[in-house]
Amino acid sequence: MHKIYLSLLLASVTYAQSVNFDKILNLTLENNKDLKNQQLNTDLAKLNTKTIDSINYGKLSVTEELSRTNHSGYVFNSKLSSREATFRDFGFAQQNEGMDVQPRDLNYPDARNNYNTKLIYEVPLFTGFKLSNQKDILELQEKANEIKYNLDKKELTFEVLKAYNSAVVAKEFVKALQKAKVAITQIVKSADAFHKEGLVTKIDVNEAKVYELNINSQLIEATNNFELALAYLKFLSSDDSISDVESLENINFEIPQENLLYNQALENRDEIKMQDIQVNATKKNINIANSAYYPSVYSHLEYGFNDDKLTLDDEKDYYIALVGINLTLFDNTRDIEKEKSKIEYAKASLNSEKLKDAIKLELQKTILNLQTKENILKEKIEAKNLANEVLEQAKLLYQNHLISMTTLLSQEANFRKNEALLIQANYEKSLALAKINLALGKNLNNKENN
Repeated sequence: MHKIYLSLLLASVTYAQSVNFDKILNLTLENNKDLKNQQLNTDLAKLNTKTIDSINYGKLSVTEELSRTNHSGYVFNSKLSSREATFRDFGFAQQNEGMDVQPRDLNYPDARNNYNTKLIYEVPLFTGFKLSNQKDILELQEKANEIKYNLDKKELTFEVLKAYNSAVVAKEFVKALQKAKVAITQIVKSADAFHKEGLVTKIDVNEAKVYELNINSQLIEATNNFELALAYLKFLSSDDSISDVESLENINFEIPQENLLYNQALENRDEIKMQDIQVNATKKNINIANSAYYPSVYSHLEYGFNDDKLTLDDEKDYYIALVGINLTLFDNTRDIEKEKSKIEYAKASLNSEKLKDAIKLELQKTILNLQTKENILKEKIEAKNLANEVLEQAKLLYQNHLISMTTLLSQEANFRKNEALLIQANYEKSLALAKINLALGKNLNNKENN
């Protein structure tokens, strides 16, 4: 039995692991299904671009058509196509019967098999620049998918940072409450000792025990919150072996001067790059609409064999070489489509300006938010230190019977509250730093390039 228990313990230790932010992030980026989907979208966009090249190369096909009919037109045509037509097929055998006689051989031929084997090559020669503009749009879409992948990656990195630091904060709360439990246990023991000596009443002891029970319940809740935070990290990273986290992750970087912030954001933000692509794509759509005003030129090359049986006899072969030009003289829908394309281009341009204004506001908000969080953190550090001094003084005063248990527990609670607020302030500052990074279009993972 002891051996089984030891084996289970060793197994749990082997598969459990404490992770830092970089480890969690790498696992998440490697296993995230949304990122894999976005990568597939990029691959699809590349194939769509290759489709236009394929159209420009044309299409080569082999066709085999087999038919059997007694339709006079088809039978006569198939005989002509295979170079087997005779004067009898025209009805010349009945020429002495007069001009109004219906030739039986021509109108009522015997049923005939026909095999038409042909090789066809078709290629567009000129499309009014439609294909070239479509290729440009597809290449822009390809770039847009790559940028979207990077944007999703940055947003996922921020989500991992929030989740990881939330788990660290939950762990810090557990540690703080564990210390509180140790401290309140000492207070309970002191109250018991004083009560036995008749120095305090039973009320002091009970007050301390009630406070101890409350600390226990808070510790249970904090432990549960920590487990929930770990569960979310396991979900993000697809790694069920995670059992602990290390220290709080702060994205440390040098914030540019205020006059450079906006320009750097415009240069780095993926949203701006995607909007620029949208503007260029709608501009290309105007060119595609213009292509309807140009003539289209196409070609058709065909080489084949026609006979009443399968053959490659050069006596039965034929060829067709065709070049066609199509020019639309009147179609009012062309003007409508062109105007619609111009409107879409104007809308995309307006959205681009709107996005730039939004980024400017976002930068201002994130800078102010960071300044606020830094000031709050300084206050919370000082508040915790003062609360700790007051608590230690209160303990001495209680031991000298100068204050009541209620006052002592009140100071204990005040210290724990300030400790919790400090933990929360550290967490909020870490997010404020990360949000500025995102607002500037940077990766939160310093090991990656933008």
